[in-house]
Amino acid sequence: MNWRGKEIETFGDLADAVLGIVKDGTEDDAKEFMQLYRTEEPEFADENVGYLAGYYEAADAQKIWAWFGTRHPVFGTTYPGGE
Repeated sequence: MNWRGKEIETFGDLADAVLGIVKDGTEDDAKEFMQLYRTEEPEFADENVGYLAGYYEAADAQKIWAWFGTRHPVFGTTYPGGE
């Protein structure tokens, strides 16, 4: 998948793209990203981005779940371990 000139080939690439949107982008960017990613990977897009949120601080995770319209596959939208 190509996101604004950057090829997304690995989970690390996905993490960089998602965090880049969270830090420097907008909710509209997140929606656009997910529309493209869901087209490319319909079975795994939501699960991958939702899972990825668990690697970040609670505030970033909440933003990922809200902006990207996803949830963690195990914890839902509850951050493990609290804030």
